[in-house]
Amino acid sequence: MRIADDRTDTTDPETASEPTPRRARAYRIPHFSAWLTVVTLGGLALRLTFTWFGRRHQPIGKLTDNRWYWAAGKMIATGWGFGNPFVWGGQHRYVPSAGHPPVYPVFLGTLSWLGIETPFEQRLGSCVLGAVAIVFLALAAREIAGDIAGMIAAVLAALYANLWINDAALLSETPYVVLISLFLWSAIRCWKRPTWGRFAWMSLWIGLASLTRSEAIFLYPLAVVPIALRIPNASWSRRFKMVGVAALTAAIVIGPWVIYNNTGRFKHHIFIVTGSGVAMTFGDCDAGYSGTYLGYWSWTCGIKGFQNTDDETVLDTEARKEAQHYVRTHLGELPKVTAARVGRLFQVYRVRQSIQFDTFFERRGRWPSRIALWQYYPITLLAIAGAVVMWRRKLPISPWVALTISVIVAAALTFGVTRYRAGFDAAAVVLAAVALDAAIRWTRRRLGAENADEGLTLGSARS
Repeated sequence: MRIADDRTDTTDPETASEPTPRRARAYRIPHFSAWLTVVTLGGLALRLTFTWFGRRHQPIGKLTDNRWYWAAGKMIATGWGFGNPFVWGGQHRYVPSAGHPPVYPVFLGTLSWLGIETPFEQRLGSCVLGAVAIVFLALAAREIAGDIAGMIAAVLAALYANLWINDAALLSETPYVVLISLFLWSAIRCWKRPTWGRFAWMSLWIGLASLTRSEAIFLYPLAVVPIALRIPNASWSRRFKMVGVAALTAAIVIGPWVIYNNTGRFKHHIFIVTGSGVAMTFGDCDAGYSGTYLGYWSWTCGIKGFQNTDDETVLDTEARKEAQHYVRTHLGELPKVTAARVGRLFQVYRVRQSIQFDTFFERRGRWPSRIALWQYYPITLLAIAGAVVMWRRKLPISPWVALTISVIVAAALTFGVTRYRAGFDAAAVVLAAVALDAAIRWTRRRLGAENADEGLTLGSARS
């Protein structure tokens, strides 16, 4: 390995007035790109192998999210557009739908258009997409702490079961993790050298992530704004203009989907999706507030009110009213339920049961779920240490804080499901790599100091 100075550029080239602070020395890995390619291909091979042996014959169910995405992709590929795939498949008629954001259906629709049509084939295609996240998680860690951190992040991302399980599930977590990895990489680059273009790119990835899982919208106020307002040596005018660039990009990316859904397709106005109210009814009910499913969801719940409609916004409005009524009449239990939901999300509450639920309801497999749990705890603890390292080095941690808050909000408003944590798990890989890199640097410094002391002792003895 070659040793070089790692100088983190945190200044705006147009407003710089102080020298760039000198950071710790970084150890360069020769042919980093080649090694990253090898690790990425290894991660892809693991995903394809798991899918081949574990998901080749797994059915996608009748009314599951897996089937919804797969059938929605077929609708798009055959020119029907964004409609309810369950009605289209069962009754052969078109009903407008925005039950899920559009990015993953468009991806699966592209695969269908290319002739990659069966659920198993599209699972393999999703594995290829999921492997892309390995590259950008590695690049994010490399931007923070150098080549070793980048390579550690690549290995962790390749092996981490909480990432590769999703890639075989035909669910939106696969593209979401890819877009979150791009966001993290862009966020660090924006902080190191803020430019108009870099802020636009960061906002682009957040916008696409929001069109994949809607809770990503929280990244705009919780991550973009803090980064922009902390640009070193820049005027407040320039900082606010950076926020404006991000906002404009968000409008360009998300706006067409919002306009499309609010021009006569539905009775009520919507933002990104129509299914949030329905999701709430599966958790805000007797089963979700006590007993076996406390903090989770149950098939015995769901909307009980007016359902005789094809308009998803009408159904969702009624569902939200029903859920909110239940919450208002059970406010005393809400703190307990919210804590249980977040505890399930981070697998610190009813941990053994989470394995059972992930196996039965989420169909992740018993042993893959166990492996994911065993890996989750050390990686998360290392991620906490990595956040401390970044804070002590005065590096921005707002992107990671924002992702943590976004997954907590999603679970607190609905129910605690392991896969809702996907964005947090991806971000944890980067922080864990930073922590391990810091440990390696500390060890090298200690060994170097001991060797130096030994050399001085020998020199004194000879003299």
